[in-house]
Amino acid sequence: MIGDDNTKNQINNTTILYHFKPKPYLGLYMQEERGLYLDFDNDPEGIISRTVSIMVESLHTMSDGLPDHLLKDLFDKTNPRDENLDEVFMCELFDALYTAYRFLRGLPERDLDQGEFNQIFLSWHILLWVETLRRASVVTVTPFPIFDFDNLPDLQIDLKLDKSVLLPLLN
Repeated sequence: MIGDDNTKNQINNTTILYHFKPKPYLGLYMQEERGLYLDFDNDPEGIISRTVSIMVESLHTMSDGLPDHLLKDLFDKTNPRDENLDEVFMCELFDALYTAYRFLRGLPERDLDQGEFNQIFLSWHILLWVETLRRASVVTVTPFPIFDFDNLPDLQIDLKLDKSVLLPLLN
């Protein structure tokens, strides 16, 4: 968990600097010289920093490589069906991850229009849900890249549903 001090993560000559911001919103700043600066204080559970740390370790992390607690946090904090959802944090969380993804891939910063944001975000959220169901043994699915955001809307996966597990859940 991030404290009041700056926290640095340096892997493969890439510096990710996390720092709390005195204002209650997330700010993202790309820096020159192979560094990404994430400046925020709206991450009390460290979801953004924990996820970006995994992305830095391996941008090619597969769905089955996410720790259980992080998968649960990501799914819960981005679930549009949750009536208590903090929509601002949900958007900030996804924006932070998308910005980190673009930076780590060596791609220029890119602002998504609302349609693109929704398409990529909803595709990603559905995949978080699919991985949650896989871990509950409701579906069988081959692991898929969980942070390949630009390709998520076109991702095709083989999904097998275990009706014997699903039917009792529906009743």
